[in-house]
Amino acid sequence: MHTVLIVDDDAMIVRGLEQFVDWGELGFNIVGTARDGEEGMEAIRKLQPEVVLTDIQMPYKDGLAMIEDCLRDGLSPHFVVLTGFNEFEYARRALKSRVSDYLLKPVEEQELIAVMGGIRTQIERTAKTKEDWNVLQSAVSESFSFVREKLVRELATGEISPSSIEDERLVYYNIRLADERYQVALLQGEAQLLGDDKLQEFMTSALEKRGIRLHLARGDAIGTMLLGGERDMERDVTEGLADISGKVKEWLGLTLTFGVSESGVLTELKELYRQAELALQHKMFRGGGSVIAYGTIPEESGEYSPVPQEHARRLLAAVSENDEAGVLSELDDFFGEIRRSGSLPSHDVYRTCSELLYEVRKALSEMGLAVDKLVGEDVSSSDKMRRHDTLEGLCDWLATILQRVRAHFDRSFEHTGGEQLDNIILYMRTHYADNIDLDVISKKFFIDPSYFCKVFKKKTGETYLHYLTQIRIDKACQLLSNPSSKVYEIASLVGYEDQRYFSQVFRKHTGMTPSDYQKSKTKN
Repeated sequence: MHTVLIVDDDAMIVRGLEQFVDWGELGFNIVGTARDGEEGMEAIRKLQPEVVLTDIQMPYKDGLAMIEDCLRDGLSPHFVVLTGFNEFEYARRALKSRVSDYLLKPVEEQELIAVMGGIRTQIERTAKTKEDWNVLQSAVSESFSFVREKLVRELATGEISPSSIEDERLVYYNIRLADERYQVALLQGEAQLLGDDKLQEFMTSALEKRGIRLHLARGDAIGTMLLGGERDMERDVTEGLADISGKVKEWLGLTLTFGVSESGVLTELKELYRQAELALQHKMFRGGGSVIAYGTIPEESGEYSPVPQEHARRLLAAVSENDEAGVLSELDDFFGEIRRSGSLPSHDVYRTCSELLYEVRKALSEMGLAVDKLVGEDVSSSDKMRRHDTLEGLCDWLATILQRVRAHFDRSFEHTGGEQLDNIILYMRTHYADNIDLDVISKKFFIDPSYFCKVFKKKTGETYLHYLTQIRIDKACQLLSNPSSKVYEIASLVGYEDQRYFSQVFRKHTGMTPSDYQKSKTKN
């Protein structure tokens, strides 16, 4: 609804105008009335009506004086002058004072409807034009920002050479390349935060106070920062970015992480960008909210050889014993080994975690259990894993998965007698190298040996001893695939102290001696 103010000293005329037509049907709403030009002026300031119906001859201040005062003060509603026949020429001259129209008293219904309809059209046309203009201005502004930021990004990455850009173009896009030294920083954070103009203003101001010039190219998840300053700028940059990260965390509860290059000259931007990329990748070890300088990251040593199979076995052993603290302790050990490497590339970290999960999934699937179903998500999805880009985040994610698996074993009782057969089977699969005869199982899980054997065969279709032996032989086959493994060592690793007895059992199950099996698997 458009708004209307009526200004007239005759109460009968005001009441008549209010009731004369269906204002709502015309698209208007009467928001107030005034008795003279003075009151009318105050009402216009307060109510900001779009249309003012005003008489000319009124006490204290007449209608035309009120209109002139409004125009002088920058108030410009659509004025419609109400005038008698003897004031007609006077009213016509008022049209030159930006009065939209006039109505002769007594006002005819159709004339009022026609005048208000014309004014409504003007209002809506003006609003549409203003909206179109705002859209155009916004598009131009966005286009300017887009092109400028694209230019900054291409400069920082070395895709284009600074010398190939005309000076006029740099001036137009407000890009100054006259600093003595430069650094490139990559900024990672929430996409919504990176796109906020206020963040850019805050960072620009904070760095300018330290004598650092910022050119920023924003992205969905990573922003590119081209920083210019004096020769000794690296400390100021690091401290400035740390201050920005801390303030954003304090004020908004959001995390910003920076990877920062060393300083160099304008022609070295491509190398500086590479350094910033490598520094940001080290977020895996430093954690979110860090300012990671390229000069502080260690060189890749290549000496770390992760053994996820053994960690998986120990994790599942803790799960089988319902040992929550043991699960967390083993995960701490696993990630502690990765952390101590200090330089493992992030893709190798993800690969190592994938191998750990593979071993867990494999062991449980051999028991007929689907990990994805147990935990309620596809744990093999690399996309889900890569959502966690720090060691702490990966550790928490794996802990959640394993705790859900542990919860299943905590709940999974055999209905007959209440024995935890899934727990016992998992215990067998993770303690096959130990002496786990029936007496050990009986004491460990508080179950009568003869009754356990009966329930176990009913569930698995095999005797306890045959099932355990098959686990040990399967593991031995895996180990024998390594040509450097010794048969006597493997025998001990899978629970056989006597190598000769191990060879007999192995041949009975596979039709080959351990040595022949190893040769068949490693001859190529």
